[in-house]
Amino acid sequence: MWMDGVEHAAEAGESIFIPRGTEHTFKVTEDGPCRHLVILTPGGFEGFFGDMAAGQFKIPEDMAAINEAAKRFNMSFTGPPLE
Repeated sequence: MWMDGVEHAAEAGESIFIPRGTEHTFKVTEDGPCRHLVILTPGGFEGFFGDMAAGQFKIPEDMAAINEAAKRFNMSFTGPPLE
């Protein structure tokens, strides 16, 4: 994962704390499915994930719609995806 300009690696079972308002992104580096647990405070942001599920958006094809949904939850995407 990338957070505030620094790359961090997390293995299965590890956790990373991301302070509110911190610019960050992540990339799954293994083949196959990935599961992760996200705990958000304050509540309300789960609506973004609901919008994503309802729209069945694809990345990168639907980024314009994803960006619009993100704005409703005070979120923005910055920079290109990790390589």
